[in-house]
Amino acid sequence: MNQCLMRKVVGKSRMIREKILLLLTLTMIICLGPLALAAQKGKDGEVYYECVMIHSGDTLWKIAEKYKDEEQKIEHMISEIMKINGMRSGNIRSGESIIVPTRK
Repeated sequence: MNQCLMRKVVGKSRMIREKILLLLTLTMIICLGPLALAAQKGKDGEVYYECVMIHSGDTLWKIAEKYKDEEQKIEHMISEIMKINGMRSGNIRSGESIIVPTRK
């Protein structure tokens, strides 16, 4: 075979291999991406709800601090408690009960 023709064949072959490798890489990213996200979501654990009786001196801050995850911010937990209980303000009274989300 002619040297020039050989270079063209080798060049095209290399280009085809590079495109196939790129296509395989993109396919793996597209297929494995959702699996990785699902695994990350599974780390959070299941959410349970606990009914908490409010005692004199209790505040949403204290309750949120007691029931939140280690990584979770207290402000986020307070927001969750207020949302679940349909609260418009953070005022709570002794004798009432609220639902608090917990993760085990």
